[in-house]
Amino acid sequence: MAKSFTVDPARKPEVPLILHWFARFYMWITGWKVVGHLPADKKFIVTAAPHTANQDGWMMVMTAWTLRVRLQWLVKAELTRGPIGFFVRAAGGIGIDRKASYNTVEQVVQQFNNSENLFLAVAPEGTRRKLDHWKTGFYWMANGANVPIYMGRLDYSRKVVDVSHPPVHTTGDIDKDMQIIFDAYADIGGKHPEKVSDMRIRPASRRDPNKKTQRDTEPAPPAETLPEDVSPHVEAPDK
Repeated sequence: MAKSFTVDPARKPEVPLILHWFARFYMWITGWKVVGHLPADKKFIVTAAPHTANQDGWMMVMTAWTLRVRLQWLVKAELTRGPIGFFVRAAGGIGIDRKASYNTVEQVVQQFNNSENLFLAVAPEGTRRKLDHWKTGFYWMANGANVPIYMGRLDYSRKVVDVSHPPVHTTGDIDKDMQIIFDAYADIGGKHPEKVSDMRIRPASRRDPNKKTQRDTEPAPPAETLPEDVSPHVEAPDK
């Protein structure tokens, strides 16, 4: 099984050798391969896309084991507690408190600031269904934590998990930075092409959710002043 990837020699393996060889064997027997280079960075966000099937998550795990890196992802905080919590955390789950007074982006930024090593996988589409946009929480997480964004490109048309694209270092200009990411995914084929989400962002996603505006700090109007056709519940922005 010849290698199609490289790992920075300064990296210390985080995955047991037996899991590494299991993943290498799985990739070989199924005809898949990992292409690219794992850098020496101690912290980064990796986007996993296109996300159109349950198999995508398994392929990211196999990729992480192949590269011998401990990949983590976001789960509800409740799943990291109690008897099952140990296994969820061991599998890479990072608990996010959805009832907290601060948003998911802020919580993840804090996780990065408090961690010496953190490799966080995020599926920008957020669902296996086709959407008309990508969620941008991962971008603002990387921007707030000052970590690079690497792209895990799940190309079913070539049976390749491609991590070869240079990282994106956010500038705060989300339109410019996201276009680089969209271009990197332009020719990548998902397992179900009809479910691949449109590569665009919603206008409301262009504002950094960590930055407060006057509107954010103004007190909400009394419930009785809301029009009858407007629900007092506001959908959370992409995070």
